[in-house]
Order: sequence, then C-alpha cells, then structure tokens
Amino acid sequence: MKNQRRFIVLGGAGTIGKFVARDLFESHPDNHIVIADYKIEAAQSLARSFKDPRVRAKFADARDLEKLTSLLKNQSVVINCLQHNFNLMVMEAALSASVHYVDLGGLFTWTRKQLRFNKKFRDAGLTAVIGSGCAPGITNILAAYAASQLDKINYIGIYVGSKDFNPPNTGLWFPYSAQTIIEELTLRPWILAAGKFRQIPPRTGWEFTQFPKPIGKIWTVCTRHSEIATLPLNFKNQGLRHCTFKVGFDPQFVEEILKCLEAGWTLQEFNKLVTPAGNPNDYEISRVIVDDLIIDCHAQAKPEWQASAGDIDTACPISIIAQMIATDVINQPGVSPPEITVPIKPFFSELKKRGMRIKISRR
Repeated sequence: MKNQRRFIVLGGAGTIGKFVARDLFESHPDNHIVIADYKIEAAQSLARSFKDPRVRAKFADARDLEKLTSLLKNQSVVINCLQHNFNLMVMEAALSASVHYVDLGGLFTWTRKQLRFNKKFRDAGLTAVIGSGCAPGITNILAAYAASQLDKINYIGIYVGSKDFNPPNTGLWFPYSAQTIIEELTLRPWILAAGKFRQIPPRTGWEFTQFPKPIGKIWTVCTRHSEIATLPLNFKNQGLRHCTFKVGFDPQFVEEILKCLEAGWTLQEFNKLVTPAGNPNDYEISRVIVDDLIIDCHAQAKPEWQASAGDIDTACPISIIAQMIATDVINQPGVSPPEITVPIKPFFSELKKRGMRIKISRR
C-alpha cells in the first residue's frame, strides 16, 4: 500500500486528538502524522512539541468539502476526532480523496446514517470503521468477544464508570466535550427491549452500579449511544433480545446541568467549563455484560502524557484501529462497526501494551 503509514487527525489539537497523535507517534517510527485543526495555532504548537519532522500541523475546516478533500489526499487513514455532526461530511471527503476512515462514534442517529455509506466505501475499496474509541469502540469489541464464547445471547448491558482520586473540583466543570455530555443527558436514549428498538425518556434507568475496585459503587444512567445502533443488528442471529447502555454520572452534576439549561445557557457558555486534567489521577472501567459473562476493560491515567483514564481508553483504540487499517491487518472495504471488523485478540494485545487490562468473570 502506497504511503501506508500516513495519518491525518482531524481535531488533532483537541481533547482526544492530541492523545491520538501521541499514540501514533510512539507506536511506530515510520508513522507520519498531520495534526489538522481549525485552531491552527494550537495545532502548530502541538506539532512543534514533538520536535520531529514526522509530525506536522495543517489548518482544517470540516465545513468546506472541497478544501477538506484536498487536505485528505495522499493520506492513508483519516482519524476523525470531531463532533459527530461532522461525520457525514468527513466521510464524503474521505471517499473523494480515496482515504480510509475511522471516527469516535455517531451517538446512534449519525451512526445509522453513516452505515448507509457502506456500498460507496465498498465500491471504492475503502475501509471505514465507525465508533472506534472507548464507548463505542472497546465496548463493541468486548461484546464481540463474549458473543464468540456463546451460542445464544439474550442480553447485552454496557456500563462505563470512572473515579477521580484528585480533590473534587469546585463548581460546574466538564472533563470532555460539553456538547456530547449535554446531548447524552437531554436526548432520548435508544434501547433494544424484547427484540424491538424503542426510545425511553432522557435521564431514566438510574442504577447504583457495582464496579470492581478501585471504583466501587457509583450511579449510572441510560444515555443515547452508538452501540445500540449496531450490536442488535449484528448479533440478532444469536437471539439478542435486550441491549442497553449506561454511563456513570453524579446526580448532582446532572441537576446542575439541567438548571443551567433552564436558565438559557448556550453551548459557548458550557464550553468555557471544559477543564483539561492538570494532574490526572483517575481510573475507568468499561464493562460489557452478555447474559452471565462479564468482561471489563480497566484503564488508568497516564501522567507522563497528562492524560486521564478516559483520554487513554478513547484515544488509543482509534489509533490502534487506524494503524491496523493502514497495515492491512484490517482489510474489509465498506462501513462497519468494530464488532464486525476488528480482530479481537490482536486488539486486546495492543490495549495491553498501553496499560489497559481485560478481565473476564461470571455473575
């Protein structure tokens, strides 16, 4: 494959993109990385910090299809770390530029729209793996592993929980994208119940969930997520009837968000409260329960990168999958989620190299 280790990270100077670039840089000496961002000064500053000609910065505007297509040409894989509402535009540009594609997810609705690109990517001989971070991403592959161990499946439950060991922040703050958190808390979640897709009211299904140490018991709640858009389709033949997603949110934090929304806060005001971890010291577990089989992925902060556990288990998987595509470990033209395309054991092996551990138990 020509120029097979050339990666362009859209949103490369952002919260997750900067760690994707770091993982690509440290993974292989032949990886060449373009940090592409609308905030060009931030991208240039980040690129300079690597002190290596393999890393460059370029201006990117995902609203301009023609310029975006030109930017993607001659790259191997475009790693889309932008908000999900840009996913369709970036996929169009990837097709026009003949570049493989990965992203962090489409919050169900966009994911379903992205699947409609399957024939176009397949006909072009291009691979697109959608939802390649932690959740979706790791969670999909954990579900695929469980499915490979069972003949029949009735239930898949996905839970993501974390614990920060730093002193609590005072006031309202966001550990990652304010837009994503607000949408997760205000949009109606999709679930699979008795074999049928249905929507439930937002912020329902609160559960005091027991995670392994060091997290322990925390509150989780149903939110709209991409896994529900694909897992029921891909495991229907094994009899899957029920599928839900829940993530850990502190009820007081949710109440504060709702108060701000009622007061008329804009997204710009919320974005001012996104706080990068100064000295990250947290732990995150992504759990998938398939009938009586429990599979957990453990991740912890990486202080040398100034990266939280959530940064690590989101940024590293999409880097791993992009590199698998670039080197033909994944060679499946079309658009598919990770549970269909990503080889499970090699993926788990790559997670282990990055300090993430997979633990399997029965309930």
